[in-house]
Amino acid sequence: MATIGTFKPTATGFEGTIATLMTNKKVRFVANEKKKTENSPDYFVKSGRCDLGVAWNDVTEPQDDTDPLEYISVKLDGPEMTKPINAALFHREDGADLVWSRPKA
Repeated sequence: MATIGTFKPTATGFEGTIATLMTNKKVRFVANEKKKTENSPDYFVKSGRCDLGVAWNDVTEPQDDTDPLEYISVKLDGPEMTKPINAALFHREDGADLVWSRPKA
């Protein structure tokens, strides 16, 4: 997995930067305060006034003797992308890291 972003918590979500070889954007995760259904996204992912994707609170399955890990499941999409990107925002002591891994064929 590769870290493609670093974020800090805010009063309404997270803000930080997504940086890859092709982009370097200030991004924020804005809490969805008006969820219409249980499956509605927990966050909208935005850069400026542009919508970049959506995200949901999630928990990993417990493995052997490890406890479940809370994280945010992220789906990024846009006209410049050939297909959506799935990523995960993992909390750390002083913020959160957005990580991505190439899907296996």
